[in-house]
Amino acid sequence: MDWLNTIHLILVVVQRSVSFLGVLIIVSGVLLALGQYIYFVFNGRLLKKEDNMNTLRLNLGRVLILGLEFIVAADLIGTTTAPDYYSVGLLAIIVVVRTILSYSINKELTMLSKER
Repeated sequence: MDWLNTIHLILVVVQRSVSFLGVLIIVSGVLLALGQYIYFVFNGRLLKKEDNMNTLRLNLGRVLILGLEFIVAADLIGTTTAPDYYSVGLLAIIVVVRTILSYSINKELTMLSKER
C-alpha cells in the first residue's frame, strides 16, 4: 500500500505543477499584452492603426487558450487522484466550463484572424 501513496503523491505534484504552468502562461501573456498596449498608447500607434489592437487581442487570446489547456490537463490529472465521486463530478464541471471558455475564445480568434 505504500507504493500507492507514493504514486498518489507523484500525481498530485504533477497536477499542481501543470496547473502552475498554466497560470504562469496566462499571467505572462497578460503582462506581455499589457506591456504592448502601453507601448502602443504612448507611441501613438494605437489610434493610427486598428490592426495593432486586433494583433494584440489575437496574441492574448492564443496565450489564454494555451494556459487554459494546461489547466484543463491538470484537472484531468486531478481526476485520477480524486477520492470520491463528488470530487470527480466537481472536476468534470470545471473541465466543461473551461472547455466552453476555450472554445469561445478560439472561435473569436478565428474570426479575428480572418479579419486580418
